[in-house]
Amino acid sequence: MSEIAIVVKKHLHYPTKTNSSPPPPTGNTTMNIIDKIEQEQLKENTTDFNVGDTVKVHTRVVEGGKERIQLFQGIVIGKRGGNGLNSGFTVRKISYGTGVERVFCQHSPRIDKVEVVSRGKVRRAKLNYLRDRVGKRATTVKSAE
Repeated sequence: MSEIAIVVKKHLHYPTKTNSSPPPPTGNTTMNIIDKIEQEQLKENTTDFNVGDTVKVHTRVVEGGKERIQLFQGIVIGKRGGNGLNSGFTVRKISYGTGVERVFCQHSPRIDKVEVVSRGKVRRAKLNYLRDRVGKRATTVKSAE
């Protein structure tokens, strides 16, 4: 019985693997299409500001059927994402004794414009330590001038 099993195994033919996958696409790949779509969504006229600057963010707000511009003025405590479509920044202000933070997308159609009120000189990339401060110390950063 064992001799028969050996003979059968010897004469079995297993198909060899062939590389029949299609060649990689050239020209318009998926990433190129995504990059093109992202380039269309980017804003051309973005304001240059850094962490520590005091900015006014003009935001479009839709209430009912009406659209109006709402201002949010505060200190930029962080930026993320570089210059791409997903870049954003966080602005913090003190409103009636309570800290308020808003995170904005840099290239959002809801942002009308960003004005730099004053430049600040800081030595950190993120100003999270301002969250623990109270009073005027929470809203002031050393002036760049």
